Amino acid sequence: MKVKLEDILEAIELADDAFEYYLNIENGKTVMRADELITGLEDEEIDEELEVNFDKYLKLPTKYDIHEYDIMERFISSLPSGRKQDKLKNAISGKGAQL
Repeated sequence: MKVKLEDILEAIELADDAFEYYLNIENGKTVMRADELITGLEDEEIDEELEVNFDKYLKLPTKYDIHEYDIMERFISSLPSGRKQDKLKNAISGKGAQL
């Protein structure tokens, strides 16, 4: 299955409290679901599709779910111990951290 990275990034950027995005893992398409209580929009077809075929969909994170610092920390921790790992740990530590 091919997935357009642009579509995923756009869905993550647009997602908020009012709209959720899902990735159909069979065809690579994104699906938007509006929160009816917030938006007043109702789409029974999408709600039913997500409920019946929940195993075909992966809920995408919102921009608020992605924490860049945590991603960097996990990546650095995955590296073999040594000078490079220490240098990267120091680079992201403290105020105004940089290489």
